[in-house]
Amino acid sequence: MSLDNFIGQWEEEKKDGFEDFAKVIGLPNDKTQWYSQAQTEIAYSREGDEWIIKVGVKGIPNGRVFRFKLGEPYDSADIDGSPMKSLIQACGNQFKEKHAASSLQGEEMEIVRWIENDKMIVETTCKGATMKSLYNRVN
Repeated sequence: MSLDNFIGQWEEEKKDGFEDFAKVIGLPNDKTQWYSQAQTEIAYSREGDEWIIKVGVKGIPNGRVFRFKLGEPYDSADIDGSPMKSLIQACGNQFKEKHAASSLQGEEMEIVRWIENDKMIVETTCKGATMKSLYNRVN
């Protein structure tokens, strides 16, 4: 299996540990409630050595688009749109990400993504809290 298995569209099926994770990263209660019900959509594509990620919420147009090269820092945004500095590396068949933002008060958010049985599994960790999300391939 290669990283190309990420290419395509993914829709969040469920997320476990979101409320605790949201508290740890300081997401306001109104946004925590809204995002806990929201269903994330992610699309991966690739142009040469550049990856493109489109991230959005199901039913809401105009998500965000990020372009990156493995191992090179790039500008991104966190769940509420605040700017982040990000780095994604390949580790075997996984994407391993590190994200830093002023809202994290010097901490880093780490995300590991992998494909298992045609599902994308995403573990997000920050300040000792972990959230696990499961995505279904849409196409």
